[in-house]
Amino acid sequence: MTTMLTLSTWQPYRTLMLMPPGAAHSIWWGWPAGAGFSHWYVNLERPITRWAGGVDVYDQELDLLVYPDGRWSWKDEDAFAEYTGEPAFWDEAEAVAVRAEGERLLALARAGAPPFDGRWLDFQPDAAWPPTSMPHWWELPADATCWGTDYFQP
Repeated sequence: MTTMLTLSTWQPYRTLMLMPPGAAHSIWWGWPAGAGFSHWYVNLERPITRWAGGVDVYDQELDLLVYPDGRWSWKDEDAFAEYTGEPAFWDEAEAVAVRAEGERLLALARAGAPPFDGRWLDFQPDAAWPPTSMPHWWELPADATCWGTDYFQP
């Protein structure tokens, strides 16, 4: 099986992503097109790698959906279980840590603690902001540092 990176528009949600440095997750606020806030999407992942060209994310498949009314659900549990123990993914010990991070964030959500406390629910990007265009290096991995910082100038 081959995976091909392609540029596309994120659909069907407008999304605000919080990627805390060193965190084993990111949190995404989701708004369906033309509608109010829908949910938080907790993406469980290894801490992001920041580099001159941006950030790289190593997704760990298991995710958590949290709704403003208190409902929540796990997402992709079957795929998470399938990949656990596979050499290209994560071992059992890391899988336990991934699940624990999800449980920790779920406890914050149930308590209405930040960032699940209503902040940024009314976020609107500045109308003057142009759409982000992808730079010429968009498909390089973080270990492509051999290019030097000049390569990453627009």
